[in-house]
Amino acid sequence: VAWQVSVPELQDHLQCPICLEVFKEPLVLQCGHSYCQGCLLSLSQHLASELCCPVCRQAVDGSSSPLNVSLARVIEALRLPGNPEPTVCPHHRNPLSLFCEKDQELICGLCGLLGSHQHHRVTPVSTVYSRMKEELATLLSDLKQEQKKVDEHTAKLVNNRTRILNESDVFSWVIHSEFQELHHLVDEEKARCLEGVEGHTRGLVASLNMQLEQVRGARERLAQAERVLEQLGSESHHEFIRVSDRECPGASPLDSLAWLLHIQHLPLFVFQKYHSVASR
Repeated sequence: VAWQVSVPELQDHLQCPICLEVFKEPLVLQCGHSYCQGCLLSLSQHLASELCCPVCRQAVDGSSSPLNVSLARVIEALRLPGNPEPTVCPHHRNPLSLFCEKDQELICGLCGLLGSHQHHRVTPVSTVYSRMKEELATLLSDLKQEQKKVDEHTAKLVNNRTRILNESDVFSWVIHSEFQELHHLVDEEKARCLEGVEGHTRGLVASLNMQLEQVRGARERLAQAERVLEQLGSESHHEFIRVSDRECPGASPLDSLAWLLHIQHLPLFVFQKYHSVASR
């Protein structure tokens, strides 16, 4: 016999209509529909009237519902080893197999039928899980895209930093080389200027020394002339005229006076000559 139903599809057919989970200790009603033993007992306890099948609405006697042995064996055969027991509702002790979309919480089948979640939009946990997995996958995809953008931006910043550091090294080398050349040129110009100043100073000092010697010689001659004139001035009239004629024979008294005036203006002449040489 060829089986046309896969295991996941078979599990969908093995779900309790109340808790929407795989049957746990399934009981079969007189109408032929099966329910978990816990779900059926909880439903019976919360109903004030007679029990009606939630699927076909036929009145049934829940107390005389036998165990669906064949269904229990199939479920046991399909159960994976180590599969944990589902979390149960604290109010009805049934598996939390539904998700209330309004209150955003897990509930059991009886909470949706009889409890505070009546008339609320409920979704099977497996469907909610699949939807959330898809949303999580979308978020992860968006996160990876953002991470990719961040990585690209980080790589760009690292490249820019490396480029700037390299350019800075090149600029630093160029600046150092240029200023080193400028220092060399400045040192050469400094040496040339100092040498020129020293040479010019030596020339001026030599010229001034020569002029000082000349002035000192003129000063000495003036002092000698002063002494002679003072000595001449102390002589008598006849002796003064006789000595003047002897010192300057053939010269008139006015010529003698001009010679004396020339001697008196010699320091002024020497000073003017020195100032003219020094200002060149």
